[in-house]
Amino acid sequence: MLQILLPLALLCNGLTAGALLIAMIGVAPLRLALPDDRSVQVHQLLLPKVEPWMPALLVGGTIFTGAAGFFAGSTLVHVLTIISSSLQLKAILIALTKNVPINRWLAKLDPEALPPDFAESRAMERWRNWNAARAVMVILSLVINVYVVGLLV
Repeated sequence: MLQILLPLALLCNGLTAGALLIAMIGVAPLRLALPDDRSVQVHQLLLPKVEPWMPALLVGGTIFTGAAGFFAGSTLVHVLTIISSSLQLKAILIALTKNVPINRWLAKLDPEALPPDFAESRAMERWRNWNAARAVMVILSLVINVYVVGLLV
C-alpha cells in the first residue's frame, strides 16, 4: 500500500509546494509592485486557473500522507507522517480562514472602481503574508515526506 500512497502523497505535496512557492517568490511580489487596479486584474486572471487544483492537491497530499503513515511499519515514519499531515492541515486552515476570504473579496471587485479604502485594506499584503505561511508549511511537509521515502528505500 505504501508503494501507492507515498508516490501520490509526494505528487500532491510537491505540486502544491511548487505552486505556493511560485506564488510566494513571483506572483505576490509582482502584484505588490503593480498599481492597485492592475494588481486586482492579475489576481482575477490567475485565481480561476488555480482554484480547482490547489484545494484538491492540498487535501490529497494531506490524506495520502496520513494514510501512508497509517500503513507504515515504523514508529518514526508514523510520527513523521503525522507531523507532515499536520503541517498540510494547518495550510488548509490558513487557506480557508485567511486566503479564501481575501480571494473572494478581490474576485468581486471592479478593478476600474476600487473601493476608496482599498489601499488601507492591505489585502494584497495580507494575502502575500498568509500565502508565505502556508507555503513554508507545505514545503516543510514535502521535505519530511521526501525524508520518509529515503528512510524506506
